[in-house]
Amino acid sequence: MDETDDTSRLHRIFRELQGKGLIGRERRLVQCPVTLSVRGCPALNCIRYRRAFYETHLSGASDDTLRFVLLHEEGHIRKGSSLLSALPALPVLPYLMLLHHPASDSLLPEVLASLQAGGLPVVRLASAALLIVAVFFAYRTYHRCMCDEEFVADRYAAEAMKRCYRVGDPGALLQNLLSGLRAGTSAAPAPHRKRYGGLSRTIPRFLRSGPDYLPSIAERVQRIRAGEPADRRMATGLSP
Repeated sequence: MDETDDTSRLHRIFRELQGKGLIGRERRLVQCPVTLSVRGCPALNCIRYRRAFYETHLSGASDDTLRFVLLHEEGHIRKGSSLLSALPALPVLPYLMLLHHPASDSLLPEVLASLQAGGLPVVRLASAALLIVAVFFAYRTYHRCMCDEEFVADRYAAEAMKRCYRVGDPGALLQNLLSGLRAGTSAAPAPHRKRYGGLSRTIPRFLRSGPDYLPSIAERVQRIRAGEPADRRMATGLSP
């Protein structure tokens, strides 16, 4: 990859963290035009970033802030669930099996044929209704899990910054980073907000686990400063 002056610092810090064992040595840092911001990708064993996002929001950040960002994404890869990204698709599978691959030893094909012959596709309508309900609860569960993973990834980054870089308050790094991102997005022109405003504008509010599907800045910072163990948070099922 061609490392220009704008992104060479990010790559240098990435290699530095690899040298300390904080990021997997087999991991890659990849510039990706379809990634909205910066994302850890376990399936591809890499951390992806969008160059325009980096240049707009992160190029002026301190080295410690960039370390926190990269370590946070590494936390997603190391501590996150590899099944989380597949969760939204799970409700669709039974629906497809029901409508297109009914069991040969069941009465469903005969019942479906008789109902449809009378002009009453009841089974299909009922299946569609069940699918909507399943998707509703699956997405709420999905976003709750996303919140939990944000806390876990924050914790991984915070502990690494404390241990290896003697940063006394990693919460301040996170607070400044997220506050700057939010302020930058709010102050940006409309096309820029649409491009980088995040997925919260595309997810209907009734599908979210709380006021928004991502944890608030205050809660994320508080969790880091409180030092609450990640496994205890997951065990108690805490979520915003």
